[in-house]
Amino acid sequence: MSQPSSQQQTDDLIALHFLSALGGTFKKVPGSNEEAYFSSLRDKLAPFPPDALKAAADTLVLAARNSVWPYVGVCVSACEDAERAQNAVAAEPMPTSGYFWPEEVAIKVLVGADTDLATSACLSGWQGDLVDFLRREKRLPDLEEIEVLVVGTMERNQRIKGQVGAALEVLRGETTRELATLPPNHPIQLMKDTFDRRRVRLAENIANEILRREEVQHVEL
Repeated sequence: MSQPSSQQQTDDLIALHFLSALGGTFKKVPGSNEEAYFSSLRDKLAPFPPDALKAAADTLVLAARNSVWPYVGVCVSACEDAERAQNAVAAEPMPTSGYFWPEEVAIKVLVGADTDLATSACLSGWQGDLVDFLRREKRLPDLEEIEVLVVGTMERNQRIKGQVGAALEVLRGETTRELATLPPNHPIQLMKDTFDRRRVRLAENIANEILRREEVQHVEL
């Protein structure tokens, strides 16, 4: 399977950390060319790191006074402000406990400690939340925490499904067309695609780690 391009990875980050957060609040773009707006937005936001994108999105949502997406320049300014604030914080010493495990480390620990849990999560579609838990907590979840992770995944999937449905209704009203799916460049569709791609990628990486361990164990025997 081919690796995503650098541009695709950048677009995924913008969709995940910025567009998805704003998509629940803003419905219409300024002006009449929606494709040009989001193309310009992705281009201007490409240099910003995920943390700045997320912080800027939170700020813009809290400041919203109507359902029109902010102008591209406003989005860029919000990201610049967020990045400056985060750089100032980063200059201060940080405790080592605040660091997350890298994704590949979390997957190795997960598969090494409980292959059945890793496989079950992939089959049920909540591997993203499980890997994020390991990265954050640096341990496997207990039974109660597993339930919280599963429910959280289900609620997010349902929320995204609702956002897709609502966005489709808006487009149908504006175009009077019977659209079956959102356009691929729509921010809600970009958000959904980003989550879907991450689930697939994590499932593949977990499967590869399981195979690698089985091969090592076979050689050792």
